[in-house]
Amino acid sequence: MTTFEDADFFAETFTEFGYESGARRRSSLLTGLALVAAATLVAGGVVWVRLAQVPADVVAVDPATTLAVFGRPQGPADVVAADDVAGTLIDPASTRLVAQTADARYYAGVSRTHLLCVLTVPAGDLPSTGCAPTDDGVVNLTVDDELMLLSAGEPAPAGWHEAGPNVFLKD
Repeated sequence: MTTFEDADFFAETFTEFGYESGARRRSSLLTGLALVAAATLVAGGVVWVRLAQVPADVVAVDPATTLAVFGRPQGPADVVAADDVAGTLIDPASTRLVAQTADARYYAGVSRTHLLCVLTVPAGDLPSTGCAPTDDGVVNLTVDDELMLLSAGEPAPAGWHEAGPNVFLKD
């Protein structure tokens, strides 16, 4: 019977380590070719990533021109409390009330980074913000699966009703 004390694991494991009979040395040409192939693959990957980052020809559109509510001056109902707009990056002078439900008020506004934003001010809860770019004048912004802003002329999607120009609420 063999016990662990009888077996010399260290000697069996580490003796003659690295000695291989008939080991062959690789040629330096093969090593050089492998390095060149690896460098080519890395360089090709870097170029591919850089080309993918080049934006397509997109026309920048001012978000304030995308919704009809921005065509009128800001009224008393459009003003958002300073506490609600703080920390949202939305320009307080750009907010317009676009919809109101029993649970929340929805304001459209333009962020300081030139995005179209919707500020949701729920009754008795903290406000939230959703923003989207308006490249090529296309508006498609859904907030909390309750409110949707679409480009002018877009029909109401199934299950939504129009609450104002370009503004749709979930049924």
